[in-house]
Amino acid sequence: MNFYEHLKSYLNDEQIDKLKASLSEENKHGVLVNTKKMSDEMFLSLFPHVEKHPIVKHAYIFDKREYELGKSIYHALGCFYIQEPSAMVPAYLLNAQEGDIVLDLCAAPGGKTIQTSLLMNDSGLIVANDLSKSRAFSIIENEERLGLGNIIVTNNDFSKIYKNYLSTFDKIILDAPCSGSGMFRKEDKMMQDWSYNKVLKFAEIQKELILYAYEMLKPGGTMCYSTCSFSLEEDEDVIEYLLEKTDAEIVKSDHQLFFRKDNNPLGFHLLPSLFPGEGHYICLIRKPGVFIKAPNSKTNKTGKYGFQFEYKFGNYLFGNNVSFNTKHLNIVRLGVKIGEIFNNDIKYDYHYAHYIQKFSKKYELNDAQVKTYFTGNVLNVPIDKGTYLLTYKGISVDITKSDGRMIKNSLPKGLRTK
Repeated sequence: MNFYEHLKSYLNDEQIDKLKASLSEENKHGVLVNTKKMSDEMFLSLFPHVEKHPIVKHAYIFDKREYELGKSIYHALGCFYIQEPSAMVPAYLLNAQEGDIVLDLCAAPGGKTIQTSLLMNDSGLIVANDLSKSRAFSIIENEERLGLGNIIVTNNDFSKIYKNYLSTFDKIILDAPCSGSGMFRKEDKMMQDWSYNKVLKFAEIQKELILYAYEMLKPGGTMCYSTCSFSLEEDEDVIEYLLEKTDAEIVKSDHQLFFRKDNNPLGFHLLPSLFPGEGHYICLIRKPGVFIKAPNSKTNKTGKYGFQFEYKFGNYLFGNNVSFNTKHLNIVRLGVKIGEIFNNDIKYDYHYAHYIQKFSKKYELNDAQVKTYFTGNVLNVPIDKGTYLLTYKGISVDITKSDGRMIKNSLPKGLRTK
C-alpha cells in the first residue's frame, strides 16, 4: 500500500489531490516570542513583515528568505524560539495554568515544554522527559537561552517507573513518536522511509505510551495527545484504544482550520492544504473526577540566589521553586543552574544569567560591544571591579567580572560566533 492509497481511509480523491499539491509547496516557518524578554510590539518593530499565527498568541509565521531569525542576535539572547506552526497548537490548546505540575513525556527538542513554561509564566513545574539522553540535552540548550526556570529535564523510560507517579500530573503532553508522514514537506527522507509496517509498529508503541501516561494524569486533569502523522492507525485508532481501556473523555475543541473525518469527535488534523503548517494530529483528553490542585509549595523564604529550593550537587548549585518527588527520576537538569562554587565564591552560569531579572550591578552593552562579546573577546571597558549582569537593550546577556580595566568573557564556547 502506498502513502496516498493509505489516505483514502479518511480523505476523498479531491482532498488527497489538494494535500498532495500542498506537499510540493515550501514549508512554513514559525516563531514564538519569549514575552519574558521581548514584547510583541518590540518583535514586530524589528520584523514587521511577519504574519500572526492563526491560533496561537505571541506566535508568528515568517519568510525565511526575508528574516534569518536563527542568526539574529535576538535569537542568541533568547527572545524567541523558532517552532513549526502546527507544532505550536497542542501546548496552546492544553492551556497549562500558573502553578500546574506538567509532564512532557517525549519532550525533545523542547518546543512544547518551552511554550508551556511561557504560558505558565515560569510558575509551577514541568518535567520534560526524553528517552534519549542526547536529545534531552537539546531541551537544556533552549531552556538556558530562553532563561526558563520551572523545568526539570529527565532521561527516563516511564514505562518502568510510571507506577511511582500515578495521578500526579495536572496536565500531560504526549507528542508521541510516529511514522512522521506529517513532516514529508519538511524532510524529503521521511517520505522515502515511510511504510505501512512502520505505521503499525509505531501504533503499538503509541498505545502503550498513552495508557501509562493516562495513569499518571490526575482526576480532572487534561492530556494532549499529538503526532506528526496523517495515519488513522496512529491517531484516532490510538484514542479509540484508550477509550476502550479506560474511562477517558474527549475534550471538544474546534476551529475552522481543524479537519475531522466525517465530523469524527476523536481529535482533529492540521493538514498543510488547509493550515499554514505541517501535518499534525491533536486530541485533548480528560480524566473524569474532581480536579484538586496541589497546594502551593512556595513559602515567604527564598535562598541566597532567589529560589525557594536550592540544591548543591558536587560543586554546582541549582534552584527551583516547587518541591517534587524526583527519587525515581534520572535528572539531567534540576531547575536553573545557578553556578559553580569555588571556596566561598560562585561563578555564575549562563542559565542563571538569562533567568535572573534583578542583579546588584548591571552594565548595558552597545551594538558594537554585544557583537564583540558574542565572538568570545574581552571588552576593554574601564569600570569598577566587580561582578556584572551584562544587558543589551535591557535583555540579559551574561554574568561576568570586571577587573577594573576590562570585562572578562564568560560566554560558553559553543555559543560564540565568528
